[in-house]
Amino acid sequence: MDSQVITNPGQELQTGTKRIEYIDALRGFTMFLVVAHHISNLCFNVLGDGQRSITLYLLQIRMPLFFFISGFVLYKVGVVWDVKQIVRFFKKKIPVQLISPFLFFVTFIYVKDKNLIESIFSDAKAGYWFTFVLFEFFVFYATIRFFVRNKWGDVLLAVLGVCLYATRWNVLKDHIPLPEHISAFLSVGQWYLFLFFALGTLVRKHFAAVERLLDTKWFLTICILFYFLTNAFRLGNWAIPQVICGGLLSLTGVIIVFAFFRKKQAVFSSERRLGRIMQYTGRRTLDIYLLHFFLIPLNLNIVTVFKDHPMPVLEFAASSLIAILIIAVCLLVSNVIRLSPFLAHWLFGVKNPK
Repeated sequence: MDSQVITNPGQELQTGTKRIEYIDALRGFTMFLVVAHHISNLCFNVLGDGQRSITLYLLQIRMPLFFFISGFVLYKVGVVWDVKQIVRFFKKKIPVQLISPFLFFVTFIYVKDKNLIESIFSDAKAGYWFTFVLFEFFVFYATIRFFVRNKWGDVLLAVLGVCLYATRWNVLKDHIPLPEHISAFLSVGQWYLFLFFALGTLVRKHFAAVERLLDTKWFLTICILFYFLTNAFRLGNWAIPQVICGGLLSLTGVIIVFAFFRKKQAVFSSERRLGRIMQYTGRRTLDIYLLHFFLIPLNLNIVTVFKDHPMPVLEFAASSLIAILIIAVCLLVSNVIRLSPFLAHWLFGVKNPK
């Protein structure tokens, strides 16, 4: 279904009958942040200790925002998570979240001459951890909604999110009752992001109330001041424990970006060229995510100019241009692959035509 301009976002979220244009655009923007980060890290190697990079600040936002959007689009009004719904849901998600990424993962390991077993039992899984962890979050969410179908389900989601985020604390992380190799296989180190996934589902469920909150000047004022002042003056180094400060920075950053896209949704509508490009990118995030690792030159040690001579703005501009080029190539390759309904289904989860 083609996206259309939404004149009453709250009403559309209630009915769930149309794609939300600014959400698709936001997904495209988030995918751009992911690719740009990988360029900065893997090509220019500017994210080490003591380095200065705009990407370091975007790192506070990009993955929390990705999981927030994933939770946001998951929630549907009127869905009852009974056995039938759970079976239908995971029957659809297993090929997309597990089988397809595993095929790309194994191919990437072979092409880059990496160790398969070591990569499987690693937290990052050569970069292919996102879809696997998102599948785990689907399991957490479905389990809670299955057993708790009243308002306490929302509370339990929030509590679990806070508890999992707390595992970033070294004191708690060291006491997780799982063997190290099992913890790495399950990518437990990424479970803290469930907080933002849960937040996304709750925001969509209670969007009318969220809209009223976003439309109050004081709320966004506090979020903006906290985010920029904390980063500018490193308040987290002395005023707030680092884990809590990092969580609040990610939270306020997600709120600011989400509020911006909601406020400027006319700019990102299908009536604007920028909107059409970002929406199309947002609808192809899985394709880009799975393909872009093959196009990034890893450990490009000859490019040291940005590491030896920090130039945050120029480095981000260079990373952005390369990211846009890689995304464009990914979209081209994706469209070629999608010429085959069989490959489109098993590689990108496209529904088989009836």
